[in-house]
Amino acid sequence: MNILVVNPANKPFTNKSILAEPIDVLNIATIIEKEFGKVKILDMDVVDMHNDINKYLDEDNIVVFVFDYQLPLHTTMAIENIFETVKKAKKKTKFIIIGKTSTHYYEKFIKNGFDVVVEGIADNTIIDVIRNIYDEETLLKIPNIYLKSDEKIIVTEKKKIINNYVDMPIPNRHLVDLSKYMDTRTMVTSRGCIGKCRFCTTPSFFGNWSGKSADKIVDEIEYLIREFNTKKIMFLDDNMTVSKKRIFDLCREIEKRHIKCLFGCLSSIKCYDKEMFEKMYEVGFRWVHFGVESGSERILKAMDKEMDIDYIKQVIKEVKEMGYRVRTSIILDYPTSTGEDVLKTEELLLDLEPNEIRLHYLAYRFGTPVYEENKNVSNKSQYIHSNRPNIANPELVERIDHLLNSLKDKGYYLILDDVDWKKYNDLPKKTKFVSFVPIKYGMCWYE
Repeated sequence: MNILVVNPANKPFTNKSILAEPIDVLNIATIIEKEFGKVKILDMDVVDMHNDINKYLDEDNIVVFVFDYQLPLHTTMAIENIFETVKKAKKKTKFIIIGKTSTHYYEKFIKNGFDVVVEGIADNTIIDVIRNIYDEETLLKIPNIYLKSDEKIIVTEKKKIINNYVDMPIPNRHLVDLSKYMDTRTMVTSRGCIGKCRFCTTPSFFGNWSGKSADKIVDEIEYLIREFNTKKIMFLDDNMTVSKKRIFDLCREIEKRHIKCLFGCLSSIKCYDKEMFEKMYEVGFRWVHFGVESGSERILKAMDKEMDIDYIKQVIKEVKEMGYRVRTSIILDYPTSTGEDVLKTEELLLDLEPNEIRLHYLAYRFGTPVYEENKNVSNKSQYIHSNRPNIANPELVERIDHLLNSLKDKGYYLILDDVDWKKYNDLPKKTKFVSFVPIKYGMCWYE
């Protein structure tokens, strides 16, 4: 049996200069490999593959699509491409899919050729499904899956799955050719978040926060350094710094093992602790992302992301003074946003001058409260990398243009569309970017 785990192609394809190894795909493939001994990964973005996987199929196949699972990288434009891929398969194949989008729209995926949709956390369920893929009677006893039986879509028993990331194995990076990806390696050491942001899928999909221990994290760091000569690592946890104790344990373990590497992570203003960030800097952390999202406390409250603007200023200024390169993300068109809200965001950004500003127009992600509350909004986008607003509000557009011009006047590189980030490789540490597209991890991280 040929077991193929697929990272489906984005539409448009992901910019080659920002390609990171598909860590959530590697996680799932490693779990499958440990159980069944052999698995292959097909990253359709890497090979610029539209919708024909036949040359990767044998005579008998199980194909697992990992689509919008842990990392929200995929776009809804990829869905039709996935359906075409399934339809074009010419060899005996069972198709399985995991992820947030398929969990919420399982009927659409079953009707377009998928044999099984796994709901929610798939770590253990995927093994049971693969083992019994040709035994319908047993499949029907596996909880939290959707499948077709006698031309009817069957929803099996619902059982609560506890988010347990503690024992997740080190992803086997040898399953992909790492030379095809950027040289900043990625890791995920925890899953879930303590936040309840209304635009985010993580709280409802993964639930409670769960993280690996410090010694297991450093085992993986050592593996990346030993096997791949890694110099920079980006932690892609939704929030790396939830547990202060775990971070201090991690720093001590890095020191104990004399690890020499640079690190970046995603964090939260709510989890900030000055002593912790100072210690992190001592052991090699040089980059941090904070999801600020707005300079308007009214909008932050609407997002269920209530934060004090003065405290945001305090945190980011302190972290910059420590020597960190700081990125913030901003959502420009959250529902009810006005020109006044954008003006407050502009004032905040001009005061703080983060090294990197990632601008977003709201991605209405399936299953989020903001999606459910705005089903009547026509042409709302799920495209997380969109550089166009969902609603053409002239006042908002005018204020956003003013924001961009103000940032340019402050010396920011303005990136509106995909660029080859390799041409920016040797810029000074204090170089500033404002971008509507992903900024390459590892840019301007220096000792």
